[in-house]
Amino acid sequence: MLGLLTLRMLDHDLVPGPPSTDPACANPPMNQCAFYADCLESRYQCGPTGYPIGYGQYYCQKFSDNRTLFDPKGQQWMIDTMHCLQLALVGKAIDASPTACQALKDQAFASHAGCYINNGFCTLDVHDWAAVLEIVDIRILFSSWDAFKATIETAMDCGAFYAYMVGRGLF
Repeated sequence: MLGLLTLRMLDHDLVPGPPSTDPACANPPMNQCAFYADCLESRYQCGPTGYPIGYGQYYCQKFSDNRTLFDPKGQQWMIDTMHCLQLALVGKAIDASPTACQALKDQAFASHAGCYINNGFCTLDVHDWAAVLEIVDIRILFSSWDAFKATIETAMDCGAFYAYMVGRGLF
């Protein structure tokens, strides 16, 4: 009987909460990190090592705290990329159809390379690339399949960008 009660409690714990009605969850403010805790973690309860707190909020805050490592163009890239990463998950915060923590993490990581590239990562100065590596720590990029995959996709997209620029005589 206790086992069944425990199982039911665990099942209940895995059920996401209702979608957020907070306007900040539908349109996260620029240059802020509260979206991960207030809009995702509060709904999905993935825990301290889940994507919302253990990766999204952690790195959003870490980038914010280290913004002085970037030049002005790099700081704008950082702000725009942080916002893009949050916008990619708005549906998970406000949609009536919830998902599981793993699916949330998968969708989040699937947006990383696109957000980096579309906000100008390839055109940043080498100084800013070094700042990204210092903040993220290169060991992290290779310790997780999801992070490694996003890194490879970003590098490949930058390679294609530079090949295009060279081919057009623009670089």
